[in-house]
Amino acid sequence: MEGELGPAGAFDATGRRVAFMPAAVLGNGSLLVTLSARGEVERLFWPHVDGPQHLGELRLGLCPNGRTHWLDEEPFSWEQRYDEDASILRTVARDGEHTVEIVDAVHPHDPVLVRRIHSDGEGRRIVALCCPMLEEAHFYGAAYVDPGTGALVFYRRHVAVAIALSCADERAVGRTRRGHHYSVLDDACDGRLDGDAVAHRQPLEGALAGDLRGDATLLVAFAADAAAALALVREHGRAAPGAAETARRRHDAGRLAAARPASPGPEGLDALYRRSLLVLEDLTDRATGATVAAPEMDPRFLRSGGYGFVWPRDLAYISLALLAAGKADLVAPSLRWLSRHQAPEGLWLQRHWTDGALAPAWSMHQLDETGAALFAYEAAWRELEDESLDAELWPSMRRGADFLTRFVDGETGLPLASVDLWEQHDGQHTYTAAATVAGLRAGAAMAARHEPALRRRYAAAAASIACALDAHLWSEEHGRFLRSRNVGRSDAAGLPPGCAFARNLPYPNRTIRSVDPRDTRLDSSLLGLAWPFVSLDLSSQRLRATVDAVASGLAAPCGGTYRHEDDTYAGGNPWLISTLWLGLARRLLGDEVGHRGALEYVLSRRTGLDLLPEQVLPDGRPAWVLPLAWSHAMLLLAARPELTIVRDLADATAAARSSA
Repeated sequence: MEGELGPAGAFDATGRRVAFMPAAVLGNGSLLVTLSARGEVERLFWPHVDGPQHLGELRLGLCPNGRTHWLDEEPFSWEQRYDEDASILRTVARDGEHTVEIVDAVHPHDPVLVRRIHSDGEGRRIVALCCPMLEEAHFYGAAYVDPGTGALVFYRRHVAVAIALSCADERAVGRTRRGHHYSVLDDACDGRLDGDAVAHRQPLEGALAGDLRGDATLLVAFAADAAAALALVREHGRAAPGAAETARRRHDAGRLAAARPASPGPEGLDALYRRSLLVLEDLTDRATGATVAAPEMDPRFLRSGGYGFVWPRDLAYISLALLAAGKADLVAPSLRWLSRHQAPEGLWLQRHWTDGALAPAWSMHQLDETGAALFAYEAAWRELEDESLDAELWPSMRRGADFLTRFVDGETGLPLASVDLWEQHDGQHTYTAAATVAGLRAGAAMAARHEPALRRRYAAAAASIACALDAHLWSEEHGRFLRSRNVGRSDAAGLPPGCAFARNLPYPNRTIRSVDPRDTRLDSSLLGLAWPFVSLDLSSQRLRATVDAVASGLAAPCGGTYRHEDDTYAGGNPWLISTLWLGLARRLLGDEVGHRGALEYVLSRRTGLDLLPEQVLPDGRPAWVLPLAWSHAMLLLAARPELTIVRDLADATAAARSSA
């Protein structure tokens, strides 16, 4: 199955969940929850959206006839939906005899997951089983049943979770046996528990059981210690049933009301636009302002390098999307995060944890990230005209622009070699050069407001790199721009690396022993020449030929756009980022039909919960990573009028052309 569908096409070891891909997310900027299509809680990240992750299993079951019927196993079938315009998930499980609805909501402010459980019958016993993995470890934890609240408490060093079931009349903790034959709960015991009030032998588990009459509420509360977690359980346990949903609905309504609406478009665009706003906020760490690329689903890096991290590039595009949507309250913290976590030399390194610590990486620097971050700084000024924020960001802009002016190949005038946008090859890339031009132009514009003496220096550097791009990355043979030149190899079968790799940085990328002179493959990142960076005159036949080549050469039979030629990552399916990128470039060049076509394709590829993956299978199902923040950000950008900075750059190139 995996060969046909990609790495996310099969179930994981439990047999209940799609491997590497949740169905839904809920969160509040501190607690991030992922759930399966069967309503099973898969992962609990706290106190930041990048973790640590604290859950092995959290399951619900009915015990009607002498054994436990788990709600996440067949013969149950499942229906699932979000409440309209709210981060509230409803899962209905049916097996012909029983119907149970689970309504999940994360409190908008407290690190508490509230699961309201409703049954259509009486006299049924429900059991909640929890096997925690506090701080992603099965060591040095302990558990007890709190005598005052009846909650299960699991704790390890600086994290504690308290779990309470409103109808519980039995509680127990103990040690999990191998093979999922539980010591606390025997599947043949009709929901009766056989454990203790305290436990410390690993791995731990706990269970709660009681008679379900109508509604019951399961609370999962996190804190730094047991007393604080129990205080949250007591507080939320006193609330009326559905109170968390009411608070969540009110909070989310306020979030959406503060945003600009989507432009008129295809049917379903409004709903997807609003869901995208909610998803991006749920993936944004409220303590730091940073947004993770996606909820982590591959922590062992089995199929990828992981996604639960902050890429400065992704954050720059997310910032552009939030600017388009008018969400200044989220943009300012994200840009401040960038300014705080810039390397001393002025560049941004590949990726970070949400607190700014350097994250695991397979290449230390990707120069396009620096250009994109500086571009986002200037975009914020054009949209917000916030003088205080602009002044706060200026020192970071100056460091970044100074670095870009120095990081130049003396032989060609292009930026020195760095790893490309897709993190595959070290070399001199067209997209990287385009982002560098845009970052330096942004620096020149910002310098005019803060240090006018620097404006000419940055503008001249941008113009020089734009000329070098046109001279060294255009191919008459192919009638378009190339993907890259001086592409690094790990063996010695190519040409000597030359001065393009004379970087003099304390941040190495992978070892380069020789280079290929050029990479001629079509790549959707070539669209960056047009949108958003407008690195060349939009009337340029070279630029338009390149956009047309991407549109025709990377078109998938299903209507989407491939990332690049010969792409094999996660099955090599069409990417929603690439499809929307082409739509945005088409709109900028005056092709509204092409822009609308991209929107219609993405709308046809959203999940039933209005989430957007990274890649999609030919039949429309998500193929890899769900939800991807960058996909949702591109949807916001495509659903709103063009950013001011992009319009200004387009007007400036037109004015320069007319005066020439």
